[in-house]
Amino acid sequence: MSLLIRCCHIISTKPVRDLCRDIPSSSTGHVQAQGKATVWSMVYHLFFCFWGNLAGSLLLVGFVLGTKLFEAAPANTTALIYTVEYVEIKATAGFRHVLAKAFLCNWLVCLACYQSAAAQDVFGKLASIFFPVMAFVAIGFDHLVANMFIIPFGMCLGAPITVGHYIVYSMIPTIIGNTASATVMISFSYAMCYGTLADSIRIKLQKAGLPMKEKNEKGLPSSFPPSVNAAKDDSAHNRI
Repeated sequence: MSLLIRCCHIISTKPVRDLCRDIPSSSTGHVQAQGKATVWSMVYHLFFCFWGNLAGSLLLVGFVLGTKLFEAAPANTTALIYTVEYVEIKATAGFRHVLAKAFLCNWLVCLACYQSAAAQDVFGKLASIFFPVMAFVAIGFDHLVANMFIIPFGMCLGAPITVGHYIVYSMIPTIIGNTASATVMISFSYAMCYGTLADSIRIKLQKAGLPMKEKNEKGLPSSFPPSVNAAKDDSAHNRI
């Protein structure tokens, strides 16, 4: 699966390949928001990431079924029944419920990726990834790529789910929820706080003739009371 995903990244366009290597729905939206990638390159990248992940997930389903660990044997009955019931519950939760779970899921996943990028050592990267991902798995949120494996796997084991039902009531709401949370809660919030998006919006509003308050030399709007500037000066002095 990793090999297929990497191949999709290799054939992707250069700006997106370089900037959006790990988390397509979040990183792609982030660089597009800052003007570092075009809309077409973003769509191109997401297209190949989607089909690469789907192909890898279905290939993994075939590998797991090939081990015959989930055959109808007395030792495997509990695991088999649990997997089928879990997939049936997940795939029949309803469009709105899956949409909400998908929104919260990718918020945690993208947060884990950004925290890992900010960590400076191996332990920090492991810890920053482990807890958000553990939370979404334990709660039972819906992630597009995770569902690409578990739901087809359950269908192969006998879950009463059709391909059409999976696409309409699981895949589509999951795509919408995952993309919305990654774009709004992570990509654009980071671009506004730490990137160039806020400055770009301010410039466009100024060109449109709307009055905008300029920042002073300390990075605060000039309308802030003196106490705010004083507090910032004291904080900087204490850190020194």
